[in-house]
Amino acid sequence: MAGTIIILNGPSSSGKSTLSRNLQKIWPTPLYYTSYDLVEEQMAPYIYSRHAYEGFPSPVKDFLDVMYITAAAMANTGRDVVIDNCLFDTEDIIDLCRDRLAGIPQVWVRVKLDQEELDRREKARGNRAIGKARWQAEHITPKEDAAYDVIVDTANPSEECARSILRAVQNLEK
Repeated sequence: MAGTIIILNGPSSSGKSTLSRNLQKIWPTPLYYTSYDLVEEQMAPYIYSRHAYEGFPSPVKDFLDVMYITAAAMANTGRDVVIDNCLFDTEDIIDLCRDRLAGIPQVWVRVKLDQEELDRREKARGNRAIGKARWQAEHITPKEDAAYDVIVDTANPSEECARSILRAVQNLEK
């Protein structure tokens, strides 16, 4: 039986990584983690590579593809996985996600945060281009709240958001 994939979809600086760690703390079984940043910075650190992208898609699509393939492989061996990601509407990223995760139980979580706090967190991080979070918030897909199984507002404590996601997953499994 396949594990469940929790897809956290929200803009940069909205608290997805912190939320993922808090989910891992309370999950009843090991909860594996993957993210775009993990693939970009650790799995495929192209900043060290002198090789061109011959035969590969753009780095963004390549990193996303690797992230979804990794999550699917883990889930297909019965492991639960949380994906820390932001899907946006300017490319066919959601189609790539759905294709790679087809047939695996998924729980879609919209991670929301008001714009003022998102801007404040992005600036405080100091490692993101200012405006990236705002752009992602404007271009997130799916946009409709009804497309998500759970919606969390990370202005609330991350531990509280994690508990609401766990409860929702447990209710969906009944």
